[in-house]
Amino acid sequence: MEDVVGRGTVLAGRYRVLQLVGSDLPGASSWQATDQILDRPVRVRVLEQGNVAQALDAARRAALVSDPRLVRVLDVGTHQGSISYVVTEQVTGPSLSDLLARGPLSADQARAVVGEAAAALEVARRRGVHHLALRPTVLHVTPEDRVLLTGLALDGALLGQGLGDARSTTRADTVGLVRLLYAALTGRWPTLDGEIVPSDTLPAAPVRDGLLVPPADLVRGIPADLDTLCAVTLGPHEDGPHSPAELVRELEPWGEIRTIGLGEVLAATATAPLEEQLTPAAPPETRPVQVQRQSVRSAFDEQAPAGTGRPGTPPPAHPRGGPAFAQSAPAATRPMLPTPPPPVPAVAETAVAASPPTTVGPPPVQRQPAAPARQQAAPTQRTSARPQPGPYDQAAPSFAVGFGAHDDEPDVFDISGDDDGEVPERRFDPTKIVLLVVAIVVVIGVVIAFNALRSPVGGTEAATDPSTSETAAAPPAEGDQPAEEAPAEEPPADPAPPAGAAPTIAGATSVDPSDSDGEHEEAVSLAFDGDPTSFWYTQTYNRPEFGGLKPGVGYVITLAGPSTVSGVTLRTNQSGGNVEVRATDAANPGGGTVLASGPVAPDTVFTFPEPVETGSIVLWFTSLPQAVDGKYRVEVTELALS
Repeated sequence: MEDVVGRGTVLAGRYRVLQLVGSDLPGASSWQATDQILDRPVRVRVLEQGNVAQALDAARRAALVSDPRLVRVLDVGTHQGSISYVVTEQVTGPSLSDLLARGPLSADQARAVVGEAAAALEVARRRGVHHLALRPTVLHVTPEDRVLLTGLALDGALLGQGLGDARSTTRADTVGLVRLLYAALTGRWPTLDGEIVPSDTLPAAPVRDGLLVPPADLVRGIPADLDTLCAVTLGPHEDGPHSPAELVRELEPWGEIRTIGLGEVLAATATAPLEEQLTPAAPPETRPVQVQRQSVRSAFDEQAPAGTGRPGTPPPAHPRGGPAFAQSAPAATRPMLPTPPPPVPAVAETAVAASPPTTVGPPPVQRQPAAPARQQAAPTQRTSARPQPGPYDQAAPSFAVGFGAHDDEPDVFDISGDDDGEVPERRFDPTKIVLLVVAIVVVIGVVIAFNALRSPVGGTEAATDPSTSETAAAPPAEGDQPAEEAPAEEPPADPAPPAGAAPTIAGATSVDPSDSDGEHEEAVSLAFDGDPTSFWYTQTYNRPEFGGLKPGVGYVITLAGPSTVSGVTLRTNQSGGNVEVRATDAANPGGGTVLASGPVAPDTVFTFPEPVETGSIVLWFTSLPQAVDGKYRVEVTELALS
């Protein structure tokens, strides 16, 4: 195909091909290109051989799925009648295969990356679209730390894996996600029997006694839940989650994705002792202090147990005088100031203590709230049992003024007023005044409310009752008599709407005489969700009469209760075929009374000869219309009952 499509080729008079970026799928090539109309970079997939027609149709269906974690399909078409192409948004960021070239991801990062991918595929599954060709090269992480999946539906269809019932295709995507999790944890790809999806970008996972070696046997420190999830799902039995939604529940909660420099950070954290991570090795400057903050955050990320806050979030504060600051300098060495300056976080204290006092300078000593300062210092006491270095003990008084605690002085701030008369003035507590004002406002409000409740009894009703009684006592005029009776009859007329209300759809299901699972049961609700871009659709057949395999396919509409139905409005993406509207149920979809029948069209209204009282309606398709790919299926975008 490079003889036809190359650098400088303009597809459909719009997309200028710039550079070949390669593709790991046989029969397709991928190019960087420019949309000359919108002047933006795009990615063009040129389909050279294989199931090209099915792949184009799959790309059109994928274009209907909108999620920021799925690459958007912008255009699908054919150039000069022979070159089929699919245009998507530009793909940025390394793939999972590129990330694993530097080593396996940490467990929390693997959980987050695969969890986001599973959430994206669950959105697609609800639209009846599946990937079916998951591999490390289709999972990308953008520079904004956002997961991006490519090849939705397109890659699977190109490889001939786009066919199958909803249960098997959903399970296939779920297993593919768990394989990505295995690869992210170990850096090895778990190969399955009969696999035709390319997976030569990573070394194969080892097999022992015919079973994949669990991730925890290859890499130390993998959580037990992730190890069990991989072993069970990729085992010989159909165990583990069966849908992306179930996999999301197995993985959540997960934290933020941080992939920039992930390999180097993990290597440094795994090899360097804690002292080297907390103490700067470079000459004392302001910038090394910031570097030390980042390295300590990374250390907390590695050591924090499940359920802790995000990186950089301080732990709960300790009470004043608590043991978290037992190593501060004695009170005799601290200057007594009326208002002690807030200390810098504990991370900055450690970095500054290792440098000469003259090189610290104003930048690191920023005014911070007192509570975060104490919260930052607490982890250093809990996570390290070793004694603090000598320079920290000497420098601590200058940064922890008023926050240290001596053995015989557990409380630093004395609010009793015995030491200094200025302290009570600075620490004036307005709580009592505020409570008093609130109490006064409440009392006034109660009085006003009480008077308001009493006023109608003595005033309004008293003024109203005489007029009412006079009206009642006065002899009614002959012309007024109908006027008084009309308002009396109006109130019961208001609750009458249920008699003319339109039938309410409570649910729907599909019926396939040859398969108890129906046809695309996961998409039945899309036919009445109010969104014309989504649809329920049947399987694809080579002949309009279902290839002679079955008499028809049914779509059963269940009403909220027995209702009067006079017609059905049906909107589809194709024209032709034949559908029968029957007053029956799922137990006998081809039976019951035929209320209307005829071919389908983008907007078809079937009106019954007479309204019928029923609790369910069946759309029984005896013949299918032809789709754009030349095959036969029906796609119902919206339906309504009248």
